[in-house]
Amino acid sequence: MKIGKLFSLALVFLLTLTFIPLNVSLAANAKLYLTLKDLEANEASDFTLEVHVDDVSDLYAVGFDMLYDVKLVKLVNIEKGPFFTTDNTDISDILLVYRDRKEEGRIVFGLSKSKQSTGVSGSGIIAYFKFNALSKGKAEFKFENVYLKSPDTTDIKTDVQPLSVEIKEKDTTPPILEVEPVEPTYEKTALIKGKTETGAKVTINGKEVQVKEDGTFTLEVELKDGENKFEIIATDPNGNESKITLTITKKKPTVIVLVVGNKTVFVNGSPKEIEAPPFIDKASGRTLIPIRIVVESIEGKIDWNATERKVTITKDNIVIELWIDNPVAKINGIPTPIDIQAPKLAPKIVAGRTFLPLRFVAENLGCEVGWDGKTQTITITYPKPS
Repeated sequence: MKIGKLFSLALVFLLTLTFIPLNVSLAANAKLYLTLKDLEANEASDFTLEVHVDDVSDLYAVGFDMLYDVKLVKLVNIEKGPFFTTDNTDISDILLVYRDRKEEGRIVFGLSKSKQSTGVSGSGIIAYFKFNALSKGKAEFKFENVYLKSPDTTDIKTDVQPLSVEIKEKDTTPPILEVEPVEPTYEKTALIKGKTETGAKVTINGKEVQVKEDGTFTLEVELKDGENKFEIIATDPNGNESKITLTITKKKPTVIVLVVGNKTVFVNGSPKEIEAPPFIDKASGRTLIPIRIVVESIEGKIDWNATERKVTITKDNIVIELWIDNPVAKINGIPTPIDIQAPKLAPKIVAGRTFLPLRFVAENLGCEVGWDGKTQTITITYPKPS
């Protein structure tokens, strides 16, 4: 009899279990918490706290008091976060109200939809609180009087989490700033290159330039003749600045004017005397001159090798080699005829002076050569106008 009773009770218990759902799950509470948006908080600087809500369902309105230490921080402003717009609600339809009770370190905050009848679910940022750090220390931020409401004003159970922010002593160290020097140039533009520390902003003559993740930056600038000054300023997130003034000189073109048979040469309008005047070679009809005045006026170098009877002209990355009475020269080591149309044209020594073919040398050095047949005037311009 006892055995029968026990069996009957066990059967009833098992039958009861069959009607209990096996996938029962208790809904988790929503979470309300803060995070520091910035990398750090520093004395005498602003920092922003993000107010997050996680795992919420059908949220229509949220409100709370935020407590803060008035000795360490002060409120700057509050802005709406993007969470309430995740269902395509226009941000202008989100109502934000708050009051800063500075005397007690309490911010009364409220945020709600205004026109829609549905709430928002999920996780996201509901607001941004910007503070100014008054002094170093540990700033505590706590929630009180928290409520989260659904559209029918039902309370949404919520767990809250406070936040401690360590405010560091004000950083007064200026950021690193390095700028590459730029050599004097004839070009119309120049490229400024430099490097600063990550997170710093850079301006050049007041114009902000893009700083890459590694801190490098570049900017192409226009140049006018003469000295061009550029003030480069790097500013770190704490407002510390480093300044460098870079001077880039745009050189004026060099203009050399010679007249056949005349020993006076004009370099940028200034007269200079040369040892022997240019002349026209009768056999070729080409102009030969003592080339030193031209080479040195454009900052080139000229050498004479008496043994080989060779003239070597160097300008930047160009090397021209010419031999007396040889119609073939070398440019950067490559044999090059001096004048295909006048195959016998070659350097000459006349009355103990060395004369070189003007156009061949000048044009291979990057000059423009102009000729006025009526006045037999030669105008050489360096660099060749673009």
